[in-house]
Amino acid sequence: MSRIQYQVVHRTTYNYAYQVLNGQHFTHLTPRHTAQQEVLWHALEFTPRPAESTKCRDYYGNHCHSVLIQAPHDSLQVTATTLVRVAEFAPAREFGQRSWERALLPSIYQTEALEVADMRLPSPLTPLLPAGQAYAARFLQTGRPWLEALLDLTQHIRQEFEYDPEATDVDTPLAEVFASKRGVCQDFAHVMLSCLRSAKLPARYVSGYILNEPPPGKEKLIGSDASHAWVESWYPGLGWVGFDPTNGKLANTEFITIGWGRDYGDVTPLRGVVLGGGEHELDVRVAVTRL
Repeated sequence: MSRIQYQVVHRTTYNYAYQVLNGQHFTHLTPRHTAQQEVLWHALEFTPRPAESTKCRDYYGNHCHSVLIQAPHDSLQVTATTLVRVAEFAPAREFGQRSWERALLPSIYQTEALEVADMRLPSPLTPLLPAGQAYAARFLQTGRPWLEALLDLTQHIRQEFEYDPEATDVDTPLAEVFASKRGVCQDFAHVMLSCLRSAKLPARYVSGYILNEPPPGKEKLIGSDASHAWVESWYPGLGWVGFDPTNGKLANTEFITIGWGRDYGDVTPLRGVVLGGGEHELDVRVAVTRL
């Protein structure tokens, strides 16, 4: 089985118009171990240094940090550095022929793991929409293999939706994304989640990073990578499998997982409240390096 090792440096900088007297911040920046991913080393640094720092796990088992910064400051920098090893996803050939209906819950009287049951339901940022139900029906024909159907859905979102960083923000309703067919990776992940959940298939939002390989003959630009989002759907006997609708492919060895939840709101990389500061400028730089 192929394994690839990466170094990831994720640096977030807030520059405030006025001095911040103190701030409380909450992060999802620490990768987690998975069946395909091994975290070898991780460090999280804040400048200025926090007066208090607490490590915790959220409802979904993701690593998170809560920090209190009491020193007055006009700039905040958060740097997450990670060394991680990712293994190739290689399912047994038999799963390629099993129908998507096997991922449905056969009866309301049958129990299943809560982590799966939770992901069949709508969430604040991924409501069940007629547009999503109609879109999913194009690919989920009776008896069609699950892997084939979901990869086809993934590729069509890539082809039919345009990547446009100016089209949406974190508050743009999903119905608008379906109507305009424009957005970013977060929007495309929400589109696919709504489609799958409309068909009563379990699917979760995954936050992390993707390796951006430079074109032949071009040098890789430091900081050209960015945080990324994709979708994982559950299938009995196979577990959670990643699909990236932004790039129209399976999420495999180029993908580094931070955590997962119902939607973006569950795994926001950095959020918080500050006293003072006024307007601010945000700069996010990510460098993913294959070692």
